[in-house]
Amino acid sequence: MKNRCRYQALILIFCLLISACFSQVRTNTPKVHSATSECRAIKHLLGEACVPINPQRIIVLDTNPLDAALALGVKPIGSSSFEYLSLPEAQIKGIENIGGDSHPNLEKIALLKPDLILGNRWDEEIYDRLSQIAPTVIARSEDPAWKEDLRLYAQALNKTQQAEQLIKDYQQRVQEFQRRMGNDRLKQTEVSITTSYNYSAGQPAAIYLKDSFMGAVIAETGLQRPAAQRSDGFSQMISLEMLNLLDADVMFVVNPDPKSSTLSKLYELAF
Repeated sequence: MKNRCRYQALILIFCLLISACFSQVRTNTPKVHSATSECRAIKHLLGEACVPINPQRIIVLDTNPLDAALALGVKPIGSSSFEYLSLPEAQIKGIENIGGDSHPNLEKIALLKPDLILGNRWDEEIYDRLSQIAPTVIARSEDPAWKEDLRLYAQALNKTQQAEQLIKDYQQRVQEFQRRMGNDRLKQTEVSITTSYNYSAGQPAAIYLKDSFMGAVIAETGLQRPAAQRSDGFSQMISLEMLNLLDADVMFVVNPDPKSSTLSKLYELAF
């Protein structure tokens, strides 16, 4: 009888081990997050997360939460690749690279043992796996609504007061700019926002439209945009024959690659 019970126990343990192995293969995500009573419920785009009161080990999955964290005085332990960023080296030194923003390395994230992950709507497909690693807060990341994203990230970081001060400071700068410009100059000044692109493919530039972050900021100031840049949407590629769409009183140019000759060629053609 004792042997029979022992065998039954061994079979039960074996079945549990097999079930656990299959479950781990199916999710393919290390589980390091454990629930704690000392947390705050944060509602976000994809649900609700129980976030530590004062998170210390933060992972950010895109430039939006990275900018927000740094602006709030928080240095993440890990971030998506810093390609195209113009942040000072000293500001990002020591932040671990967890891979591209579209395909972050989940295993590397788990090894960093974060207590909070900040992402955006492009991370929806991997949200469940991220949530197994640490509480994950997802923002809409719609550029014209950047203040709402900042407030959500700040709430997760327990930095709400600091975020409100940042927004207040920003609004005061906008008002001061408007005062110095005057209504007439604001209404008469057109601002073009563009970036150099793929010159060899016949598409040397793109223009930023109303739904881009820069377009939203320019709109708040009261400055005008060229007719072609007032459309809904984030950006529009333009060909060599459409360079006239860049024309304006003032031009802001985003140069993603300072070593590229595309920008100088673009200037030669446009001006």
